[in-house]
Amino acid sequence: MKVLLLDLGKIMRGGQRQVFYLARALSRTDGFEPLVAIPSGSPLKPLLVENAIPFTDLPSHSDYNPLNILRVLSVIKSFDPDIVHTNDAKGASLAAMAKKFRKGRFKLVHSRRVSYRLKPGWSRKKYLEGDLLVAVSREIQDVLVSCGVPEEKTTTIHSGIDPSMYEAEPRKHPMLTIGAVGALSTQKGFEVLIDALAHLRKSTDMPHWQCMIAGEGPLRYELKQQAEKLKLADSILFLGYRDSREVLPEIDILTVPSVDGEGSNAVIKEGWATRTPVITSDLPSNLELVTHEEDGLVFRNRDAKELADCIVRLVKDEALSAQLVANGTRSMARYTDEVMAGKYMTLYRGLCR
Repeated sequence: MKVLLLDLGKIMRGGQRQVFYLARALSRTDGFEPLVAIPSGSPLKPLLVENAIPFTDLPSHSDYNPLNILRVLSVIKSFDPDIVHTNDAKGASLAAMAKKFRKGRFKLVHSRRVSYRLKPGWSRKKYLEGDLLVAVSREIQDVLVSCGVPEEKTTTIHSGIDPSMYEAEPRKHPMLTIGAVGALSTQKGFEVLIDALAHLRKSTDMPHWQCMIAGEGPLRYELKQQAEKLKLADSILFLGYRDSREVLPEIDILTVPSVDGEGSNAVIKEGWATRTPVITSDLPSNLELVTHEEDGLVFRNRDAKELADCIVRLVKDEALSAQLVANGTRSMARYTDEVMAGKYMTLYRGLCR
């Protein structure tokens, strides 16, 4: 079975890593022949080259570039895929347009990774062109159905990670390190974390601590200003973009304060893989992964004081922290890259019967 994976992303984020994991699994499985279509500047290219995964270049990152449309049509004609699978909104546009030109020649699968509602017009129609829409959380699937996508054309497959890529060594820090990893964008809620740190400053139960925030994005300046205003600049290290595999072994408590739009949060799974106790907001998609007081602690969305209280609780209760780590390791087994890829392969086979 030939599978064309299409991704127009400019930076390496969770969705791009899922494309790599899926392409790698397909290339290792008898009966599947993957081809990844990416812009020439895609961050995926080095990974594809290193793992000898077939790929083809597209002229640009734009879905409306006529050269991109022509190139995708050419690739589809020559490769003749059974499945075209898109992994981002622009890729969904490009493949939906291609399907209009080549009706019935392939099955179109869209993966949707954010829980925002579909906008009217083409933003919605391009997803309706798909034969199947795969949400990476049940929350996203429910949103798609509420936007008019027939429920029978939707399903949920959570994203996975490769746990072998993460170290799980005991921490040996002289100072307690609280941390967060992700793009410095509105959905990640890092302003809530900074407010929580201001509450921690008032706690008499806390040892000396620091916070690492790893990520780049449009809110970097505003978050630094917030830290300075709250007199926390000397306690927060803004690391810029760092691979989570480098940062997580340095973190004693991982916070995931996302406020909206989240899909199937990879950072939660990475925390489990590195044996780091996890605290997360109660977004529906996060609650699909984390069970409060079992494999993580959960606080009310945007409630900085409650987040601070959760941090203090883990510092004071070492037994609880150890329990969350042990159960997180078991939870991780449900969200590996192999589990995710296996579910997609089953889905492809069902579509092509």
